[in-house]
Amino acid sequence: MKKYVALVTAACLALCLCSCGNNAVNDEHNGNADNDGKIVVTMMYGTDLLPSFESLVESTYPDIDMQIEINAEATIDGESERRLRNGHGTDIVTTTMPAEYVKDFVLDLSAEPFAGKYESSMIQSAMIDGKTCFIPLPGQYYGYIYNKTFLEQNGWKVPESVSELIELMDKAAAANVGKGEDGALFGMNNAALVRSSYFIGTQIPDFLGLSDGVIWSRDLLENNASFSDKMQDCLDNDMKMVEKGYFSLSGLSDKGNELPIEQRMLDGTLLITYSDMHEFNRLCELGDKYEYEMLPFLSDKGNQSWIIAQPDAYLAINSELSKPENADKLDACLRIFDLLSTVEGQTAVINDTGAEHSYLAEEVPHSDRIPDGLTDCIDKGMIYNIRIPSKLFRYFGSKMASALNGEVDVKDALAQVDDYYINGNEEIEYDQTLVGVAAEDMLYENFNTRTGETAIGNFVADAMREVVGADFVFANGGAIRGSLYEGNIFGSDLDTICPYDNKLAILETDAATIRLMLENGISGMVQDSGIPAGRFLNVSGLCYSFKKPAEDGSAELLSVTLPDGSPLDENKKYTIVVTTYMAGEDGYLNNNGDGFTMLNVFSSDVPLSESVKLVSKTDYTYADALKHYVDMHNSEPISAKTEGRIKVVE
Repeated sequence: MKKYVALVTAACLALCLCSCGNNAVNDEHNGNADNDGKIVVTMMYGTDLLPSFESLVESTYPDIDMQIEINAEATIDGESERRLRNGHGTDIVTTTMPAEYVKDFVLDLSAEPFAGKYESSMIQSAMIDGKTCFIPLPGQYYGYIYNKTFLEQNGWKVPESVSELIELMDKAAAANVGKGEDGALFGMNNAALVRSSYFIGTQIPDFLGLSDGVIWSRDLLENNASFSDKMQDCLDNDMKMVEKGYFSLSGLSDKGNELPIEQRMLDGTLLITYSDMHEFNRLCELGDKYEYEMLPFLSDKGNQSWIIAQPDAYLAINSELSKPENADKLDACLRIFDLLSTVEGQTAVINDTGAEHSYLAEEVPHSDRIPDGLTDCIDKGMIYNIRIPSKLFRYFGSKMASALNGEVDVKDALAQVDDYYINGNEEIEYDQTLVGVAAEDMLYENFNTRTGETAIGNFVADAMREVVGADFVFANGGAIRGSLYEGNIFGSDLDTICPYDNKLAILETDAATIRLMLENGISGMVQDSGIPAGRFLNVSGLCYSFKKPAEDGSAELLSVTLPDGSPLDENKKYTIVVTTYMAGEDGYLNNNGDGFTMLNVFSSDVPLSESVKLVSKTDYTYADALKHYVDMHNSEPISAKTEGRIKVVE
C-alpha cells in the first residue's frame, strides 16, 4: 500500500482550449485503420517518442498502430490548443495543464474501470464539473537544488529547517562562496509554474500539510475561505533572504533582469535554486566541476518536511471519438488507457521519460535516480500535488513575486488575489489566459537588449512594426524587461516583457536624423554603475553596425543600411515608430527622454526638431502591440531569431 499523500487544494494550471470543432481522424489519417488494417491512434508528447510504452501497447494489442509525434516539451499545451482550435486534434489529447476549458473537447472517463486505479485525490484534482476527464502520467518532484561540493568543502551542515537554510547562506556570504557579483545566493526561473509552486510549497510544512491547512484548502474551493485568512506571513522567510541580499529578485521581477539560473549553478555563482528533478538531472549531467543535491520544503517549527510532485502530463480522449464512425478508434484508446493504468504500463513510461513519481494507487517501484535529500519525504509519503484553481494559482504566484519585490504590500497582494477569485477581473483573466505559443526561447538576460541584437529585441520591434505600421521601428532596450520562453504564452507574459506604459508615436524624418538617433543609442553602453543605458535601440526594417565602445563609453556608428544592404536615401522621408517618451512628451530634463532631443516634437525644454514631423500619437504601448501581434498570429508558433540587424565591431 502507498503511504498517505496529502494534497494542496484545487485544479492545476489551465490549458486554454477554445470551443470550436476538431477532427481527430482527419489530422494525419483518413478513417480508423492504416494500410495494414491496424487501428491508428495518434498522440503528441514532449520528449522522446515513448518507445517502451509504444512497444508495450503494440505487442499487447497487435491490432493497434500507436503513432506518437514528438514535440518540444514546453510547447505541448500551446500546440495542442492550436490544433484543436483549427480542427486537427490528436486522438489522445496531451496537456500539462488540465482545466475546465477542455470539457467540450474530451470524453467523460468517470465510468471507466481504469479511472479508479489512481490516487483518488489526484483524479479529483483534475476533474471537470465532477467528471473524470484526465489520467496523470508519472511526474517529477520539486525542491531546492544546492551545490553539495561547497557544503562538503567547507564542512557546512545540510539544513534541516528554514532557519538553518538562512544560516547556511550567512556562512556562504561571509566566505564569498556560491554567490555572484550581485550577492545573490538563491534564485529561480521566472516561469509562472515554477514561482507559483515555490510560494505555495513554502507553506506546506507549517500550514498546508497540517489539519488546519487541509480544512482551509477545502473551504477555499467552496468559497468559504480566503488567502487573507491564513497567508499573511507567507513571505516572512523569503523577506529575510531579500533583506540580506541573498534572494535574487531579478529572476522574478516583471521589471528585472533575467538571471541565467542554470549557468550560475554550473559555474558556482549561485548556491541554491528551486526547480524539479529534470533540472537536477540536467545539472548533474552538464556539471563537471560540482556535485548537486536536493532538499524538500523545510519547516521552522519542527514539522515534517514536504516535497511537491507534478505529473509530466495528463492524458484525455478526444471527444470526436464518440461519433459512431470512430467506435473502433475509441475502443483502442480505452484499451491503451487501461494498459497505462497498470504497473507494467507505468514502468514503461517511467523508463521512457525519467519520471520519478507514479500516481497509480498500486505500488510502482521508483528508480534509483531519486536524490538522497528527498528519499525521507518519499518514504513517508510527504508529497503534495498542487490543486489550486489554475488561473488563481498563476495569479497568486505573480502577486507574491510583486510583494517580494516591494511593489505591493503582502496584505494588499493577498486581498487582490481574493478579490480576483471571488469577483473576477477581465484584465487579470486575460493575463492568466493562454494566448499563443513560442517556437523557441527569446531571452532577456544580462541586459543584453542594451548591448546588441537579441531575439527578444527583434520580436518586440517586429511586432510594433507590423501592428502600428512604419518604415522603421526603434525599440529602446531599457523598455524590454523580460524573456519569452519556448512554449505557452500567457497574456501576463507580454506585460512582463514590456511593463511600461509609454505610448507609441509615428514620426516622419530623414536619414540624417536616423543616424543621430542611433549614435545617441550607442552612447551610453558603458556606465559607472556597470549597467548599460536603456537608450540602446533595437530595430526593425533596417540594419546598423558600430564599433565596440572604449573604456570611456564612446562608441562609433559605422553604417546604417536597409536589410538588403543598400544605403538610406538622403532625400527621402521615412516613417518611424518610437515612444512618446523618446519624442519629448515627458521633457528632456533630469535625463528624461534618454537624450533623444533630435526627435523632439512635444517638449519645450529644448527646441522642436526641424527634421521631424509628428504623424500620429497612438494609444498603443509596447505590450499592447505585442498582444495584438500574438493575437494575429495565434494560428502559428511565434518565432524570432538574431539575423545580423545589429553588428558590433571589436
